[in-house]
Amino acid sequence: MTIQLHEMAKTKKILATHQPPRGATHFRFADGKHKPVIDKIANIDSIAGCKGELEWGKVEYEGRGKHAKIKAFTPMETPSETKPAAKAQNPPTPAQKTPPVAVSTTARSKERKNKILGHSACAVAKALGKAGVRPEEADRIMRSHGIEMPKASLSVQLGFGRNPASWERHGQPAALTDGQIAELRATRVEQ
Repeated sequence: MTIQLHEMAKTKKILATHQPPRGATHFRFADGKHKPVIDKIANIDSIAGCKGELEWGKVEYEGRGKHAKIKAFTPMETPSETKPAAKAQNPPTPAQKTPPVAVSTTARSKERKNKILGHSACAVAKALGKAGVRPEEADRIMRSHGIEMPKASLSVQLGFGRNPASWERHGQPAALTDGQIAELRATRVEQ
């Protein structure tokens, strides 16, 4: 989109008049005379007083930290550029309802979360930490119940279980009996 910004324009005012699409992190500005400028949306006031083409998008970096270089800029459509035909579709009638989609047991979703003995995986991991279970054994228990948890996350949850002071901030361990913990320790991974 072609824009002309007032030379005293601030970021908030620019973003109110030229709203970026959802998910955009950067902008590209070209005036036709110089090399295009690619920068974070928060720094858009740096182009105040300029006239040219403004494009919203995401970038891909090469490297890390302050020495990272922009590898690629992927433009995004602004909300005003969306096609009206896509919005004009009628919702499905009751006879055309689509069947529910099956949810994978390992997928993270709001509809269904894996539970162990009726408790969340994190609460059970805290209970295992409270019982003194080592990370390797806890990982085996989680996998036997179909839960893939990164080893670092599992180790942190076990640590929370060992430290009662962290329970207020990070949640209570699952209320498992000694028999239930012994039952979990006895489970084997089925392959």
